[in-house]
Amino acid sequence: MVVTIGVTGYILVWDQKAKLTGYLTAKLFSGLRIFDPAIMGAFLLNDLTVVGGFFKVALFGHIALSLITVIIIWIHVMRISKPKIFPPKKLILYVSIAVGIISIAFPVKSDPAAQLTNLPAQTTFDWFYYFGYYLMKIFSVWQNWAIMIGSGLILSILPFFMRRNDRYPVHIDLDICDGCNLCSYDCPYDAIDMLIHEGERKAILSPEKCVGCTICIGSCKEHAITHSDFPGYEMQPATRHHVTVFTCSFFPETSFPNDVNIKEYKVPCLGSVMIKDVQQILDNNSEKVAFLGCEDCYYRYGKNWAVDRMLQKRPPALSKRYDCSRLRLFTLNQHKLELLSEFSKETNGKTGKEAQVKDFYKVKPVFAVLMLTAFFALFVPFTSTTVRFFNPKDKTLIVNFKYISSPTAFEKSTSTMKHMQSAAPVVKSRSSVELKIYASGSRKLLYEKQYTPRGMRHDIAMFIFTQMNITEDKVDVELKETEGEKRELILNEVQVKPGDGTFLILHDGKLVVAKEGT
Repeated sequence: MVVTIGVTGYILVWDQKAKLTGYLTAKLFSGLRIFDPAIMGAFLLNDLTVVGGFFKVALFGHIALSLITVIIIWIHVMRISKPKIFPPKKLILYVSIAVGIISIAFPVKSDPAAQLTNLPAQTTFDWFYYFGYYLMKIFSVWQNWAIMIGSGLILSILPFFMRRNDRYPVHIDLDICDGCNLCSYDCPYDAIDMLIHEGERKAILSPEKCVGCTICIGSCKEHAITHSDFPGYEMQPATRHHVTVFTCSFFPETSFPNDVNIKEYKVPCLGSVMIKDVQQILDNNSEKVAFLGCEDCYYRYGKNWAVDRMLQKRPPALSKRYDCSRLRLFTLNQHKLELLSEFSKETNGKTGKEAQVKDFYKVKPVFAVLMLTAFFALFVPFTSTTVRFFNPKDKTLIVNFKYISSPTAFEKSTSTMKHMQSAAPVVKSRSSVELKIYASGSRKLLYEKQYTPRGMRHDIAMFIFTQMNITEDKVDVELKETEGEKRELILNEVQVKPGDGTFLILHDGKLVVAKEGT
């Protein structure tokens, strides 16, 4: 959809690149029997009477696909709670500045306006949107369809082999649940709803939505929610530990310092740790508690909720009387063994009374903008390269026009009522035509093809189209009807020059070489 939105946007500009895009798109679809190859010639000839309607389709598709994309994104995020649609504000700001710098340094320029009779040979090529079009230069139309359909099927099937391995759902003991609503509010996947059960408000689980993140365990002060992957705590240990460490299941295996007495609990997510249990561990088990987790939580909000509970910003939270400096959270980027060792030896209250979060929070705006600017600068050469689909040295002849042949049979009216009879004879069928191209002088046959009128009864106008590279300097072109009046259209000694191509059209009933303005 993104590629189609971009390509239709390029076509609406209608410059030489758009002309090439229309031609290549028409060439691809001409491989299907429902499309006539003559649509390629309509784009090359810049025949707005034929392709004018295509602009309406392109404009509709450009807008409609954008709206459909928004709808699909909405459907995609319906399953999850509090979806993150936009990136962080700082990233939006830095990207905007970087794109602004690139826009000023490398302003975008359109190709020359689409010409009537020249081939779009010297056009720029945007690899981001046009990577698939390059295959039209290498493979045949049917090979391109095979590549497109085959790769589409592979990409569609791939997610079924790479699905995330979620844990099985949690269990909620409704006899213990007090209906506090915290688990429902904290669940990142809208898997818990507060409903009436046997006359009481209870937390009801939707197992098909639950991914087993166990974040709801950290929300339930009544311990009504359990999961077999969640570890049991030693609340009355024989010895008191220096540090109790809660490690996220996605955190890499860690070798802790030998000089520190550490008790580790591997939990599915940091958000699943009940902060009241941490308070009890600080009372009975350990001098300090450390959390080891990821900068960006696999379960979306687990780390956020853990940090907010530590900082007493989200219920259930630590008691106000507690010395929260005994709590520390290290993310993957900031975690180092020496930091954990220093934390174990740190005097309580030295860093204040608040819990410390050692996250990747240091931002260098200038460096960030420069890095993003350099990244976007890489796109510049890939959006302004020149890829030739037409060789300027070739002598290209394009024959392209609409032709209505003479009738061969008429419909007989069977109605006896005068007002139901046609004033003019109704054509039942028309003659087919033969197109022949000879080398001038030698009369060597270079091309021959028979065209049949369109329609179920072969009574509709036909589109004559051919595109060929020749070596001769001059050619003779003949179009003859095979039946009916057997009319003939002949144009001799047509000069074919290399470069922009030679276009033959039908003008005032005669074959002529198309020129700018005709």
